[in-house]
Amino acid sequence: MSILAISKQYKQRPSEIIGITNDYEAFCFDECCTYILNELSKENHREPRFEDDDKKKNTNNDEIINWLKAQEH
Repeated sequence: MSILAISKQYKQRPSEIIGITNDYEAFCFDECCTYILNELSKENHREPRFEDDDKKKNTNNDEIINWLKAQEH
């Protein structure tokens, strides 16, 4: 959601904020962001649910450490 806030603050397309260079991919990403903003502006809106929200919240860096160790091989 911070991408949307930054985009609004600096009046730039969300795809520009994250550096998408492919025109079609940028269009699709911007379209999704517009949809989310429109849904959030409705009265009694539902909070967006992202795939990452379903994953277990880590309380430590074990996942990152394991990933880094795997990169060494």
